[in-house]
Amino acid sequence: MTDTGITLFSHSHHLLKVTDNTSSLDVLSFEGTEALSAPFSWKIIFTSVDKNISREAMLMKTASLTLRPSPQSLADLLRKAKPLRVVQGVVTGFDTLGVSADEARYAITLQPRLALLARTRQNAIWQDASVPQIVESILRDRHGMRGQDFVFSLSRDYPKREQVMQFDEDDLRFVSRLLAEVGIWFRFTTDTRLNIDVVEFYDGPQGYETGLTLPAVPPSGLHDSGVESVWAMESRFRVVEKTVSTRDYNYRDATADMNAQADVTGGDDTTCGEAYHWADNYLQAGEAYSATPATESGAFYARLRHERYLNGQTRLSAKSSCASLMPGVVVRASGGDNVAEVFRSGVVITSLLCRAARDSSMETAFHGIPAEGRYGYRPEPAPRPVMAGTIPARVTSTTTNDTYGHIDRDGR
Repeated sequence: MTDTGITLFSHSHHLLKVTDNTSSLDVLSFEGTEALSAPFSWKIIFTSVDKNISREAMLMKTASLTLRPSPQSLADLLRKAKPLRVVQGVVTGFDTLGVSADEARYAITLQPRLALLARTRQNAIWQDASVPQIVESILRDRHGMRGQDFVFSLSRDYPKREQVMQFDEDDLRFVSRLLAEVGIWFRFTTDTRLNIDVVEFYDGPQGYETGLTLPAVPPSGLHDSGVESVWAMESRFRVVEKTVSTRDYNYRDATADMNAQADVTGGDDTTCGEAYHWADNYLQAGEAYSATPATESGAFYARLRHERYLNGQTRLSAKSSCASLMPGVVVRASGGDNVAEVFRSGVVITSLLCRAARDSSMETAFHGIPAEGRYGYRPEPAPRPVMAGTIPARVTSTTTNDTYGHIDRDGR
């Protein structure tokens, strides 16, 4: 690759770095989409005087996008500003958009390393392992991640399952589904010391990042003086299910009562109806209507399902000029009577879309749910795969070269 030397001036104050790259990369624009329990994706368009950047120089390379504040004066331009945020990941897409006499225009897609799990499709069986143990096994053994690459910060202990099957699913879908089924969500942060993206797993509001309050001030004219604010606040309310009932069958104890109920609303009159669900695959019913049901009991799954319904009761959205917004961050708005109480109390961001370019300031449109209340964010699990047709298999034994297959104490 051609060494183009050091760039003395860049029209963009945002900085793009790609590992082992020696060409000058000048950010033209970018668009980032992020959400809880989903890999982020940033499309970054940049220019370079190097007109022959190859795909080998970009794809699968670690990269970072550093967001820096817009200079408000000549002194700010000369002073090295503290970064507002650093997005770290791996390049999963590379495009050549055009070449002129002076420069070439390119685009890359920046995603976390977790997104690469979607390129691995497997069929496997786990025995005597909990959901966090299965996820950690996949991250470590299949994808070479280490302890600094992910963090489990869970408030519950999850029981070991007798058997879990992965059937015709890629690793990302399988991991995301398993986690969502038990209410575990994840978000991404950056370790600027190690220059890596880190995935963090949580099962409750303890994973929310609090402490951010923004004034409710709409942008005016062509200059905002660098003040971060929030505007265009909208709230949408819907009637959702009042209670949830679940039922299952445990062949080990055929006469056991496996009915469970949950009502997380505390008597909310704006809810209506009952949602009945069958076969969440639990072994005990648990305590009905409990605020802290036993993990992976019927009452546990009933409460999770009701929290998912309640996530759709109040949907909030707004726009902001704050570059540090991320999924999982709690934003509070200040500004007097023109700010609704739900925004003053706090909104936990569940998804966002941010854009910026050389000729336009950064703007983030985000969606969220109330940060305070009887429930927290719960991801919606993907449907479980279905086996269709005849599946070939063989009877095995724990004894090598056994003549016969044997049944266990449960007749299996």
